[in-house]
Amino acid sequence: MIYRKRVGNLQSGRPVYASPVLIGDHIYVVTRRSGTLVFDPGDEFEPIAQNKIADDESDFNASPAVSDGKLYLRSDQALYCIGAKS
Repeated sequence: MIYRKRVGNLQSGRPVYASPVLIGDHIYVVTRRSGTLVFDPGDEFEPIAQNKIADDESDFNASPAVSDGKLYLRSDQALYCIGAKS
């Protein structure tokens, strides 16, 4: 085992229900109310970025889906497609 670390110190203090997903060279962890944490896979377990959808204060309980270079996130209020516009 390289590391085992609890995903903590979240603003909301709420647990993470979604499974992490590997996209390209990054691991994405969708939290319930603290946004999406981005990690580099490797020997360290420290987030390199944290992104949050500012207008949605509801819970994100579902694991993300990935298709054609796009990240799909579902909250209690909406379905989001994150990616470059074509």
